[in-house]
Amino acid sequence: MNLTLTQEQQLLLDTANRLFASESTATRVRAAENTGFDPVLWQQLTDLGIPTMRVPESAGGAGMGLLEALLVVEEAGRYLASVPLAECLPAARLLALLDTVEASRLLEQIHFGKRITLVPQPLTYSRPMVLPGAGAAEALLVCEDDAVYALLGLAITPHQANLGSDSVRVLNLADCAVEKRLLARGESASRLFQAAVEEWKVLKAAMLTGLARQAIQLAAEYSREREQFGRAIGSFQGIAHPLADALTEVEGSQLLSRHAVWAIARQQPDAAALVSMAWWWATQSAGRAVACALHTFGGYGVSLEYDVQLYYRRAKAWALFNGDPNHELDRLADRLWNGPQDISLPDAGHVTLEFGYGADAEDFADEVRGFFHATLTEELKAHAHHSVDGFHAGFNRMLADAGLLFPHWPEAFGGRGKTAFDMAALGEVFEEFNWQRITAPITNQVAQIVMRFATKEVKDEVLPRFASGESLACLGFSEPSCGSDVFAAKTRATRTPEGNWLIDGQKIFTTAANLADYIFLLVRTNPNVPKHAGLTLFLVPMNLPGIDIHPIFTLQDERTNITYLSQVQVADRYRVGAIDGGTAVMAATLELEHGGDQYRISFSNMYKHAVTWAQSTQRDGQPVIACLDARRRLARVAVHTTLARDLCYRVIWGVKDQVPGRAAFGPMSKLFSTEQYQRDALDLMDLCAPESLMQSNLGVGQVEISYRQSIGMTIYGGTSEIHRSLIAEQGLGMPRSRT
Repeated sequence: MNLTLTQEQQLLLDTANRLFASESTATRVRAAENTGFDPVLWQQLTDLGIPTMRVPESAGGAGMGLLEALLVVEEAGRYLASVPLAECLPAARLLALLDTVEASRLLEQIHFGKRITLVPQPLTYSRPMVLPGAGAAEALLVCEDDAVYALLGLAITPHQANLGSDSVRVLNLADCAVEKRLLARGESASRLFQAAVEEWKVLKAAMLTGLARQAIQLAAEYSREREQFGRAIGSFQGIAHPLADALTEVEGSQLLSRHAVWAIARQQPDAAALVSMAWWWATQSAGRAVACALHTFGGYGVSLEYDVQLYYRRAKAWALFNGDPNHELDRLADRLWNGPQDISLPDAGHVTLEFGYGADAEDFADEVRGFFHATLTEELKAHAHHSVDGFHAGFNRMLADAGLLFPHWPEAFGGRGKTAFDMAALGEVFEEFNWQRITAPITNQVAQIVMRFATKEVKDEVLPRFASGESLACLGFSEPSCGSDVFAAKTRATRTPEGNWLIDGQKIFTTAANLADYIFLLVRTNPNVPKHAGLTLFLVPMNLPGIDIHPIFTLQDERTNITYLSQVQVADRYRVGAIDGGTAVMAATLELEHGGDQYRISFSNMYKHAVTWAQSTQRDGQPVIACLDARRRLARVAVHTTLARDLCYRVIWGVKDQVPGRAAFGPMSKLFSTEQYQRDALDLMDLCAPESLMQSNLGVGQVEISYRQSIGMTIYGGTSEIHRSLIAEQGLGMPRSRT
């Protein structure tokens, strides 16, 4: 993944932002509500060539790509621009591509400031149609069978008060005196129109994303200013956490729209499906976001005096321009499961963005897959388990010998210098073969900190043992009385006259402690300072006297542990970082943990097994996948898993390129991946009943396992509440909601 914009794209984005910020103010939006159209703003856009930016240069346009148009309309949405921009952009390009005399005449009008808009739904006379921009447009482009027409005369129809105070009309064309002018006929014309509709979906989705993001920002700003009970309301989790959820969903929406543009440009087989995903998700996430934003304002939010109600109304209005958004789930299901389809998509132009983990990582995944095929015997397959019970010492060493245990480590420490995207690919292959992904990631997390903070003596002792697959590590952070507040640790370490340390206390959820050779231990070395200031980290050998491990078995069919430490004497060389300097070490440690990809992979695996089950299971004489309800439910999960992947890959990109604002990326990916996993596991258990009642490592049994696993994943690596607080603080600048 690479989300970096070019200098030209960033300049275009900045220009659009300045234009709409100054010329589509709340005052201007309110002034345009009687008609839903701001003619001054439209003329400014025309003077800049924005409505024809997607028109080929040969037809008088700028010939820009779909991504550039997306950047502009997202800013238009952010400022509720009272112009039918998302409808005119694909309409202008369509007119140029139709290349008929009548189409060229209409295109010429756009060059001179006239409005020609696109109607995304097929022409019908049997029911009312949504006609975007009809109150401001000289013509509306529609498709009927294999013909493209321009509807003329609708601008003079009486204004209709509507939810978004927009220039939209909802009319039964059978009752209207409207001229219908043929522009082009034939398969080519209808395919060009279909491509224009797909372009409209992406652009309107981007407008909804911009709108929703701004509404959240307005709410965050208000939460910093408004005080109750002597505190800014943004410090209340009841305010901060819903906004964190909303921000996560909306940033996922932005990623999904850009992913769709990239897929179109690269002619990816899932490009059409991604367009449907982007449109449906934007309609859903924007609606939830603006409702959350308005709720933040309390009673003031419903007052017409406050701007947030403008966002609330227009978000839902725009979402209905193509009818019931859930019908897009039906199209998505067709695009996912009806086999290869010839769906016309627009020419997106050159796109420099990258999605997925890249060709190199794909090659590496093939290498790992080949290793599993060659070495995973029937005995090992029988041993496989998703928990630490699936650890196999011999196979662990085989992975190490093949350079597949920690391939991302520097060569100096026994690695291959593989990238984080390579590791994401590796994790997916492990899941594909049902091989546990617990012991190696935990050991790696400890090893990464050892590389940065430990003494040379300890590095020389432990890193070769980890690299060879001979030794494992576990984490000793949580305590029974502290929960997720690891900085409230009570386990004590006191210095002996000889310079060693005596450790007393207990740690809980020390997963893999029964297998590990070292425990990475957070202890209190100074009880007389604030809790964050008196902590130190040690890498403690597990074979020292005084360490006692007791199992804890979980509903996820996993073993974790409680580890007791009684007068455990540890040499000072095993200290990691400075005395009382544990906070800095823990910050680096938790940064490694605040990502969701390890959970996202399990989420995706559940979805794949559910689809396979639905395709192979009969209900009432037909496959479950043929049932409309099942298709919609599975399509929703397809969107969620795609969003989770994009959010997780964004974390990797953000760290690699040191992207500003990346501190919120990890918490967002972890929050969305685990919370949505848990919700979708609940739903798929219902869908797959009664088979989902039965426990099995095969087939639909993976849904049942996922149901039990998913609830724990909202807790592991920091609870969802912790991540929501981090998102609110780092993503929205809200006050700290934890003490």
